Amino acid sequence: MTPSGGATLRPLGIGDVLDRVFAIYRARAIGLFVLGLILFVALVIAWIVLGVVFAFAGRSTFVRVSQQPTNDPVALLANPAFLELMGGLFIFFIVGWLISLLVGAVFTGAVIDAAAAAHLGQERSLSQSFVVGFQSSLRIFFAGVLVTIALALIGVVFNVASALVSNGIVLFLIFCVYFFVQVYVQASWFVSPVIATIERHGPVSSLRRSWQLSSGFRWRIVGLVLLLVVLFLVLFVLVVFLITLIAAANQSAGAVAIFIAAFAAVPLWMPLFFGTMTVLYYDLRVRKEGFDLQLAAEAMPRA
Repeated sequence: MTPSGGATLRPLGIGDVLDRVFAIYRARAIGLFVLGLILFVALVIAWIVLGVVFAFAGRSTFVRVSQQPTNDPVALLANPAFLELMGGLFIFFIVGWLISLLVGAVFTGAVIDAAAAAHLGQERSLSQSFVVGFQSSLRIFFAGVLVTIALALIGVVFNVASALVSNGIVLFLIFCVYFFVQVYVQASWFVSPVIATIERHGPVSSLRRSWQLSSGFRWRIVGLVLLLVVLFLVLFVLVVFLITLIAAANQSAGAVAIFIAAFAAVPLWMPLFFGTMTVLYYDLRVRKEGFDLQLAAEAMPRA
């Protein structure tokens, strides 16, 4: 079935998913890049503002720490000013992480909406995708917080288990189990941002539904993500190689090229990642819920 002129909805292989994602990217490359660029710039500005605020708020603490002799680490660790500085840095990174997660949630929702519209053959403007991104951002944000907490707790459990064991073979087995659990859980919740955006489920409901949709296809999801990572690494190595050639010929041009590559990497790459997530979500629904048949039934003329 072809919905509104879009791609035929049918079960897709891993290669088919990637082909469809690249087709979407080619068709709407400018819009997807602009979405990523705007929100990436917003994230950079937010970190700069946060850093300036932290520097001004903690300038007296910096002065007091700088007056402490650095050749006495015990005295430095006991210095209240140093402890205050460490507490401030901890708060700084927590706030920065939350801001990054929230801005990233807006970007995620906007890209998912644009990719979903392209996949279903629907028209969608940049502003409309932005609106959807803002509307779904809090749902994606809190789902991301829950995932982070869950993965952190899993890490704590396995760290405690590792601390109680001294045998190398057992430690290796614990690490293997930990790695397996991490991959299994992340694959199970991989499409939760798409569910929060398209189906407008709450954070917990999005995670629960993602777990259900991913059942039986988790290792397929892992394989797809690994392909994306390999592709990213190949592109990264290619870019570094080209930059090295430019830098060898002209150091100033090489420095500019490095800056441009680093600045453009996120808005160029992330639409591919979230586009893959979106196409995979529809593929799971086609395979498990007959979504293609549902759309065909809805499109039939009613008596």
